[in-house]
Amino acid sequence: MKVTVRVFGDLAEVVGNRHEMDLDIGTDVKGLAKKIAEKTGQHRQGYLGEYRVGGNELAIMVNGRNIDLMEGIRTTLKDGDEVVLLIPTMGG
Repeated sequence: MKVTVRVFGDLAEVVGNRHEMDLDIGTDVKGLAKKIAEKTGQHRQGYLGEYRVGGNELAIMVNGRNIDLMEGIRTTLKDGDEVVLLIPTMGG
């Protein structure tokens, strides 16, 4: 299955701003993050760049919905999904 990944903020400088990923059926967000890490040469398990996947350091949206409102990093992806990775920022 194919999934589109868009990346914003400082993380885009580390892993790139757009990926078209070929994934196995049943892959979840955690598995996707692992594939992106492998593709971009990241070696720290559970992280993309300096941001921990599955924590509050990285906001992850699937088709416009925050995964925290779904099944977190265990949210299963489907063919054609769009995943957005961004760094939550605080305004002043």
